[in-house]
Amino acid sequence: MAAKLLMYHMDETRMQAVEGVCAAIVVEPVRVDAGSHRAPVGLLSGTADMRKLSASAADMMKPGSTEAIDEEMIVMSDFTQEQFNALLEALKEMSIRIALKAVETPFNQYWTGEMLQAELKKEREAFRRQK
Repeated sequence: MAAKLLMYHMDETRMQAVEGVCAAIVVEPVRVDAGSHRAPVGLLSGTADMRKLSASAADMMKPGSTEAIDEEMIVMSDFTQEQFNALLEALKEMSIRIALKAVETPFNQYWTGEMLQAELKKEREAFRRQK
């Protein structure tokens, strides 16, 4: 499976810059539009086994079940360690700060983008409280 980078809630200029990085590190960029925010991450990346989509994940796709995505987020799917490091380094060099980043896992691939963003925000807040 080819590495993919899911991009949520980004303006066009930043998205084009990230797509340029993706081309350099041989990663397929995937623009996730607002209409797909309730779709499972693994569906968008092509990694999910659709037979395993649980009823709860399907319920989460219903309008109003989670908060809308309101912040930039990227999800790295099937990255090698080299691609992971290269992406983060390139974003840093370009001064592109994206606070919400995730790596797709067997656990979160059935979460919607909205569910994943909510979890990342909780983790960020917990980290801030620890400081």
